[in-house]
Amino acid sequence: MRRLLALFMIIMSFSLFSQSDLSAEEMAMFKSNVVVPLPSEIIMALDRLSEVNWKEIVSYDYTANYAENYKIALNLGVRVAQGFIAIQAEDRKNTGEMFSVSRDLAENFGANSEMFIDKDQISNLLNEGKWMDLRGILDGIHLEIKVEMKKYDPDYVALASVGGWIEGLEVVSKALLSNYSEDASTILYQPELIEHLASEILSIKDINKNNPEVKLINEEMPKIQKLCDMGYGNPIPVENIKQLSDISSNLIKVIITETKKEEKIDKEKEESKIAGFPVAVFVALLVVFFVILKKKKKGGK
Repeated sequence: MRRLLALFMIIMSFSLFSQSDLSAEEMAMFKSNVVVPLPSEIIMALDRLSEVNWKEIVSYDYTANYAENYKIALNLGVRVAQGFIAIQAEDRKNTGEMFSVSRDLAENFGANSEMFIDKDQISNLLNEGKWMDLRGILDGIHLEIKVEMKKYDPDYVALASVGGWIEGLEVVSKALLSNYSEDASTILYQPELIEHLASEILSIKDINKNNPEVKLINEEMPKIQKLCDMGYGNPIPVENIKQLSDISSNLIKVIITETKKEEKIDKEKEESKIAGFPVAVFVALLVVFFVILKKKKKGGK
């Protein structure tokens, strides 16, 4: 139990440092070295503060086919977080599915099959109920994938991190709504972490930042910051938790749904118009031809 409480205090130290008497230089150094906690750490900490029925509060998505890399990165973050939640719920089916989907998504960024243990090994661990072993394996894979993604494009690491964090926010806010306690609510007070993620997502290249999902995330981050920032040690009101749940649920819905960009839709409409033009001209010429032919016949009589 002491070890688990210590784990919770480590996670909460992200906010504790913001209230201490650090110099401006020390504060700048701290903010530039924010450590993003693993999803499993946050879920474990919350689970020790209240009874949570993880199986009832999470919806899993098995989609692995997305057309663009920015979308794949966001969804990879979401699926890895769902993998941790499935392990926490001791959900055999969805743990196996999330390992598989995460692998399929990660392969788009150069992650090779050697990073993943094979399905038979996963199946054996699931059948033996070795949940801590599975959590450790997913932690390791999660970190290795991020190393490969950074080589591919650092933007995708930022997108995967924020995708996983939003999924964590959705699940944690649902957990708090199902069994609210003031102590448990303080886990969402992470000003430096939220500021770090907001800054990361704003600093990515325009080609990734100008996509609709990323634009929406950037619009919602200030609202999330405001709803979470109640001051160190102060509970986050249940009304705020409800709004956080609504915002994060909507963001996840947008992230996991494959959508067409507006410019692509406009292009398709334009192409449709162009394709229809020759047909319209042909029909018009055909009508003119028959009118002329009819007049000639009448003149001949």
